[in-house]
Amino acid sequence: METVRQRTVAPGAGFHAPVDIAVLTDKGRAEFNRLAREERALSWTDAKAGEYAPSETAAAIERS
Repeated sequence: METVRQRTVAPGAGFHAPVDIAVLTDKGRAEFNRLAREERALSWTDAKAGEYAPSETAAAIERS
């Protein structure tokens, strides 16, 4: 994603100051698709758990 400055119209009814908005680029779209594929993989739950729990703790949880 990239950030761009939103265009605004001249001051008047409903006028607001310019704000930054996120724009999905081709590179960002490809990254979202990659992450979606990983999430659908059977090993995704184990991979995510591995980021938060040391392997010894994860093994202890599985045994209980």
